[in-house]
Amino acid sequence: MVAPIYKYMGLDAAKIILGWENAFDIRLSDAEVFELRTPKQAIDLISIKVGALDQEPGVLLGLRAYHRFRQAFVTVLKVPRDQVRLESKLSILLPPAQRLTTWQTIFTKAGFPTAPKLVWGAGVIFWPFTIQDSVIWSIAYHPQSLVGAEEWWTKPQVRAVVRAMITQILNLDKFNDDDDFVMDIGID
Repeated sequence: MVAPIYKYMGLDAAKIILGWENAFDIRLSDAEVFELRTPKQAIDLISIKVGALDQEPGVLLGLRAYHRFRQAFVTVLKVPRDQVRLESKLSILLPPAQRLTTWQTIFTKAGFPTAPKLVWGAGVIFWPFTIQDSVIWSIAYHPQSLVGAEEWWTKPQVRAVVRAMITQILNLDKFNDDDDFVMDIGID
């Protein structure tokens, strides 16, 4: 039998659960959390809580975030559109002299209230490293900014946020929705 995430409620598990609650503006009871054993169970529970439609994705959150970032880089820094790709390195796109203020301006222009902290040293950005890192961070921490007030959550969108939060907290992107949180994913 697989162990529930709650049984091993270490710091990582607590961060993930709090992240989901903040991302969706919901509360998960201890009883609900105690039953969670896999990402799929979390997706199903959160989908019910937010009234997610069980249909095609609707708006693809990653695609919407990427397009917003691309437009922000083009508008703010006059970077050619074809140079803003998922694999584009932020150290190349962001001017070193005004890196912090430009970084926050990019996120504001893209429609996000905050930006992840840039981690760098010796002139190299270590995290977030690429546009893709920024997209995943935005999905995890500001999904409400990606789903408009007139739009309904869909189950694929909930899945994207649940997985993005796990990726952000555990620095892990290769896992299945049916993987056990403790045994397969390694949450402590």
